[in-house]
Amino acid sequence: MKMPMRLYSTIIGGGIAGVELSMAMAHAVPGAQVTVLDQAPDITGTAAAPRLHRAMDDLGVRFRGGVTIARIEPDHVALDDGTTIPAAFVTGAAGARPHPWVAQTALPVQDGFIRVRPDLSVDGRDDLFGAGDCVLMAESPRPKAGVYAVRAAPILQRNLRAALSGGRTKPFHPQAKYLKLVSLGGKDALAERGDKALSHPWLWRWKDRIDRKFMTQLTELAPMRPDPLPPELATSVREEMAGAKPLCAGCGSKVSGQALAAALAQLPPASRDDVLSQPGDDAAILRIGDARQVLTTDHLRAFTADPTLFARIATVHALGDIWAMGATPQAAVLTVILPRMSEPLQTRTLGEITQTVARTLAESGADLAGGHSMMADELSLGLAVTGLLNGPAIGLDGARPGDALLLTKPIGTGTILAAEMACRARGQDVMDMLAAMARPQGDAAAILHGAHAMTDVTGFGLAGHLANICRASGTGAEIALAGLPVYAGAEAATADGHLSVLHGPNRQATPVEGADGPRGLLLHDPQTAGGLLAAVAETEVDALLAQLRDAGYAAARIGRISDAPGLRAI
Repeated sequence: MKMPMRLYSTIIGGGIAGVELSMAMAHAVPGAQVTVLDQAPDITGTAAAPRLHRAMDDLGVRFRGGVTIARIEPDHVALDDGTTIPAAFVTGAAGARPHPWVAQTALPVQDGFIRVRPDLSVDGRDDLFGAGDCVLMAESPRPKAGVYAVRAAPILQRNLRAALSGGRTKPFHPQAKYLKLVSLGGKDALAERGDKALSHPWLWRWKDRIDRKFMTQLTELAPMRPDPLPPELATSVREEMAGAKPLCAGCGSKVSGQALAAALAQLPPASRDDVLSQPGDDAAILRIGDARQVLTTDHLRAFTADPTLFARIATVHALGDIWAMGATPQAAVLTVILPRMSEPLQTRTLGEITQTVARTLAESGADLAGGHSMMADELSLGLAVTGLLNGPAIGLDGARPGDALLLTKPIGTGTILAAEMACRARGQDVMDMLAAMARPQGDAAAILHGAHAMTDVTGFGLAGHLANICRASGTGAEIALAGLPVYAGAEAATADGHLSVLHGPNRQATPVEGADGPRGLLLHDPQTAGGLLAAVAETEVDALLAQLRDAGYAAARIGRISDAPGLRAI
């Protein structure tokens, strides 16, 4: 009879973490041979080593102290005395040690760790703070344990605010002793504080509740509450705003399409013969001698606390109209509105933003030509961008019945940002979406240069911008809901009711027949740095999609232009 293969696992590090992990492994995989290795002769960081040894013995876990590891091979760990320990799976739990680069800085270092004062400021610096395993608290040294970092966090936050506002900092007083709860593999645990230790199954239940509560705090976040309304607001305004959702950022904070259309309808026609476009086009087209220049502008409220990431996305967003018209980006001027901050922070933040905008423009062949700055309640960025036309402009009015509709990026930024504001979005979904939003689309525009009609999908959602093409071209359109590229987490956020404040006006302005369920709702989701939407000849679809996907876009065919007026989901 064939015997089952035995699993050999080795843990490097004989402290509390390594010992607890070894017993969890042995309990989870009966019959596994788990070995713990450490340079110290015995289990470190605990006075309850004899009890832990007995628990390890009961599970068959081996402990080897006083050893030095020479190398780790695919199937074993080699010690410097020539001994080999079978190991198909090796885990490092050797505790904290300083990174070599720290010693290469000009910071004060002791035993490889950055030395900090009682208020957690770096020794000799009033503008730099540290906590956790990277620092050494010179006046009250403690072992490297997460409990100290957790307890230091509120003091660190308070002192950072004090340093930025000119206030007084507060010292951190780490406790001398702390409770250690160690799982013994099964539903049993050991508690130790100082030189006293106790083990019992109820301790495991207590530890399990603590651990689960801590992990739940990282995944089930409390909903964000709207800021209180200013007391000076009129009663009627307060009643209207009471219970309203917080105003969305990005394109979710734009005014409705109906309000914009009403304002544009009151504008007189162009009086100059060198203004070749009308209000409502994606961008203005200007004739300058023998050249034709495209001009557009956009402005966004910040939706991330990272000013450089926001600056890049805002720049990509503003360039969208230039690419959609088939033009080559030329130059931009930037408006930066910073939240209230100290002058040194103004200098640094303004520098980070302008450098990011300049680099992003340079990637597209354009220059940052100047701008304007001011301070207000929150960060927002605006760009006025110009581009040059080397051929006919791609407008909204060239779509033909039978044309295929291609979209270069997924939809769902508005609903994910709304969910993230309410602390109900998965972090990975948000980060993946932001990375896609930050990607320029100049190469996609070049691939689609022969499109009959093209626009970028932004505040009025996919349905709103497709309706603009249909209205200008005198056509309708069919949208294949199943074929829509959608950001991960967008359907779930929509189903949970996390809709942008602009979603309702978008849906009211552009109804789509047969658009049901979360995907139907996403047709009206306002997009920030959204994809290019192009109407192309049916015969070119396969080749264009192949080129876009080879360039790394999640491009898809999402429907077709039809004879019948209006939009219909299929």
